[in-house]
Amino acid sequence: MSLQLPKEAVEGGRMTVTVKVGSAGKARSVQLFKETTDLWGGVSWTAVKKRRVAGRSSLQFTVVATDHNAERYRASVAYATGKPVTSRAARVTVWRWVRLGSFASYYSTPGTSSAEYSSFAMNGAQYKGWHGYGTYPTWESRHTPGRHCRAFRGDFGVTDSSADGSSAEITLVADETTIAWTSSRLTPGMVEQAEIALAMPYRISVQARNTSPDGVRAYPAIGHPELLCTGI
Repeated sequence: MSLQLPKEAVEGGRMTVTVKVGSAGKARSVQLFKETTDLWGGVSWTAVKKRRVAGRSSLQFTVVATDHNAERYRASVAYATGKPVTSRAARVTVWRWVRLGSFASYYSTPGTSSAEYSSFAMNGAQYKGWHGYGTYPTWESRHTPGRHCRAFRGDFGVTDSSADGSSAEITLVADETTIAWTSSRLTPGMVEQAEIALAMPYRISVQARNTSPDGVRAYPAIGHPELLCTGI
């Protein structure tokens, strides 16, 4: 017998585990087990689902990825006679969305906030996340995901405190030199949603600039900024 599952999944997402059953005509049931760790660090195999074979050589189980970084599964087939047969364990890498604020900035310019508790309004809705304030023409914060993250997402715009006729631009830079993404011209009343692929950078920089006419204030912001990561 054998067990197959995807190489990777996103936390909270469904995935299919396929069990190939040998001598299916003699098999009675298949039980799926997941490796679990208790509060004291003890590891055990916990039964999660069970199905009758009914002569089928292949059975599928749907499970939800819930653990950080990785999950391991194996299956056991019970036959009419003899001992159950257990498959080798198979591993799936689990990715999860992590708030940008979880990666403390090692550098930031004046007027830049990436604190998780910092809130602001964009297009009438309340957000928490990254934003600029003050009379500065540019803003920047730098963070170190350490080659654990492959995507960035958020709602991009300017806060409702920005002046009429103002605009701003936000850029995501990977490893100090590679521009991963640049927003469109952000103006009051608009929100641009984006999910940006990253090549597992060691560091990222969030940069913004006021593109308004002279003397017009704009406050660029990213609502709910998150990185898709594993291994942290």
